[in-house]
Amino acid sequence: MTGRHSWMNRTRVISAALMIAIAIPHLANAQLAKPRKKKEEVVQTDPAAEYSVEFRKQASKIQPLVNDKKWSEVLAALPALEAIPDKTPADRKALATWRLQATQGSGDQDGFAAAIEVFLKEGYTEPDQVGAMHRQLAAHYSAKQDREKTVYHFRQFVDATPDVEPDEFETLGRLYLQVNNYADASQFLGKAIDLSAGRQETPKELWFQLRDRCFIELKDDTGRLANLESLVGYYPNKEYYSRIVAIYQNQTKDDRTVMLNAYRLAISDPLGGLATVGGYLNYADTALVAGSPGEAARALERGMKEGIVPSAGTNQQTLQEAKAAVAQDRKSLPSESAAAGKNAKGQLDVKVGLGFYSTGDYEQAAAITRRGIAKGGVARLDDANLLLGAALMELGRRDEARAAFEAARAAAPAGSHMVRVAGLWLTRAMRADPAPSGG
Repeated sequence: MTGRHSWMNRTRVISAALMIAIAIPHLANAQLAKPRKKKEEVVQTDPAAEYSVEFRKQASKIQPLVNDKKWSEVLAALPALEAIPDKTPADRKALATWRLQATQGSGDQDGFAAAIEVFLKEGYTEPDQVGAMHRQLAAHYSAKQDREKTVYHFRQFVDATPDVEPDEFETLGRLYLQVNNYADASQFLGKAIDLSAGRQETPKELWFQLRDRCFIELKDDTGRLANLESLVGYYPNKEYYSRIVAIYQNQTKDDRTVMLNAYRLAISDPLGGLATVGGYLNYADTALVAGSPGEAARALERGMKEGIVPSAGTNQQTLQEAKAAVAQDRKSLPSESAAAGKNAKGQLDVKVGLGFYSTGDYEQAAAITRRGIAKGGVARLDDANLLLGAALMELGRRDEARAAFEAARAAAPAGSHMVRVAGLWLTRAMRADPAPSGG
């Protein structure tokens, strides 16, 4: 075997065996640094490649240095080969391969990153290696605190990777947040949520919180509301409910029917509630106007118990007045129920059903509201079915409640806030929390 042919064969073997580690180093950005499942990338040259005569001649001197892993000497020898005129594509790829191998072996991070970029730019990388190389570059530029290049290369990694994980979508979303690109940040955080939910996993609360920030920056109340509604389904609490009802109030210009149902949902949820004095007082006022003083009383009592609503002054006076109205309703409701039963239309039944719901008699509230819906002649079937479902939830009869909420959603105008409230009630009904004490 001639020396020339021996060099070519050794180059092919070495090139085929060149391994590029893709495990991301520990960086300040822990999310970016988190490695995927371990995998090694193989950089290969074409076995049938044609090398120029001059390149073969000089390269045979470098091969022993590569074999012995004398990386500093390899790097020192490469400029002479790079200066060869009229290099063939095979010459250029072999040079790029050696530089990649030598910079990695010598620990030259900047040189290694530059070598990777050459491989990507020149198309030397195998298709299934592209994503890993971009992720390597993203980690490199993250360590150098170059945010623009970090997000660029991590986006390339995501776009080139068919099996992206939710945490990787999160990382890309957070990188976009760092460069104030809120639209793309929201998009990829949403992908993390959707992918996780599609796997029947619980999306991280943080993903929704970060998206909320994005929508605030974008002044996108529509997107923000949908995100919050999804968030409260997984992580119900008073803060998220308060944000939702505030948007409802603004978008509906304080529509009393919508707001009564939204407040009722928030307050009746044992994991919910409202975060502000104004929220509780608005619910109390809305309920009193609607003829449901018991709801007003329950709202004020919960707010006071949680230390949000001051228990003295006018608040205490309103609470006592609401309780007095409830006591009066308990006396009058039986006769009102009898009169409603004789009416051919169901609207009066629904009104009496609200009265029983107000007093906490959920059995009667459900029975009489259902009677009114069955008769027909109800002005707001969406409202009536939400009331029925709320009473059934208090009784712990969740299957029946879900049917009522579905009926409410079907009866509400398409795209209306009543559709949204019904959807939130359905999510609540599906949640596996303890049955209410009335059940």
